[in-house]
Amino acid sequence: MEKVDLLVSNNVDVKASLEFWGDMDSYNENLLEFKNSLKEKLNNLEYYKNSKDWANYAIIAHSMKSEARYLGFAQEAEVFLSHELKGKESDAEFIEANYQNLVDTVNKIINLLDKYFSDESKKLILIADDSNIILNFLEKSIHDEYSVEKARSGTEAIECIKNNNLYAILLDLNMPSLNGFEVLEYLKKENLMDKIPVVIITGDDTEDTIKKAFSYGVLDVLNKPFTEDNIERILTNIDNFYERDKI
Repeated sequence: MEKVDLLVSNNVDVKASLEFWGDMDSYNENLLEFKNSLKEKLNNLEYYKNSKDWANYAIIAHSMKSEARYLGFAQEAEVFLSHELKGKESDAEFIEANYQNLVDTVNKIINLLDKYFSDESKKLILIADDSNIILNFLEKSIHDEYSVEKARSGTEAIECIKNNNLYAILLDLNMPSLNGFEVLEYLKKENLMDKIPVVIITGDDTEDTIKKAFSYGVLDVLNKPFTEDNIERILTNIDNFYERDKI
């Protein structure tokens, strides 16, 4: 029962769930499907909330509640249940006031299951960029050797930094919510720049931008557009960062 202690320590009732699913393989298969569906369901909830389509809002919340219960997330299921019931009542005031708690609950589940399903034999690299094309290209280029966590904003990047033991960060400078320089400020404040190698991803190769990035102590810069050879160079520099610490 590999990594089950991680779930149990986070109040997931795996034992009760196995009485329903029968075996660990079936449980894990459905747990992974649940994790992969949550962001889409959260997007649907957001859409129905903004559209004031409370009937469909309640349907999505009901689905999240049921799946959470079947998989042992009893406390989280209660959050989804409250939104299901208030959706049926068209209680916009309650939903608006408590929506962030629902979002936080979803993100908590996703972060926990990311850790549960992670391949600990691989080193984890965070790629932070608001372009899906860049994210997917970088992930495809490095996923054989490293595990990948993706963030599409500076806020998501900081959450990932807080919740994971990262081997390296590939950080775009131009992102919504918080930009790359604001993420660098957070890393500097937390004294992480000397512990985690950071590579800047940017299409702005002006002298002032590059100079400012290196003033934070970043390891290197990956200029857009880049090739697989450029990525290989960056990964070598990251590995060398840790080799230097051994000398």
